[in-house]
Amino acid sequence: MKFTAVFAALAAFAVTQVSANASLVREFDTLGATDQGALHNCLNNYRTNNWDGMDCGGRGWFKGTHKYKSPENCYDACAGLLVAAIDRGASDVECDDNEGSARCWMGFH
Repeated sequence: MKFTAVFAALAAFAVTQVSANASLVREFDTLGATDQGALHNCLNNYRTNNWDGMDCGGRGWFKGTHKYKSPENCYDACAGLLVAAIDRGASDVECDDNEGSARCWMGFH
């Protein structure tokens, strides 16, 4: 019960953290079933100060940049969109955020 309430609060917070310039550029559900709870936990732990990828929840996660300000800002711009895609059962997702000439991308496959 408490876990569900905490998770709902985190998801609601993440949805509010979407940049006006962020968008999903890829969303597929063709890679097989996903463990949505595991993917939400992975996403919650991926707001790190690096651009490294990781394996988590049965998927490979990535975060990259071209002149973008910080990995945390990329996360903040895309987290809400990724939460919504996970909730829809996506198994392969990429979010891009463009800020002028700077761009970041993150997601999982």
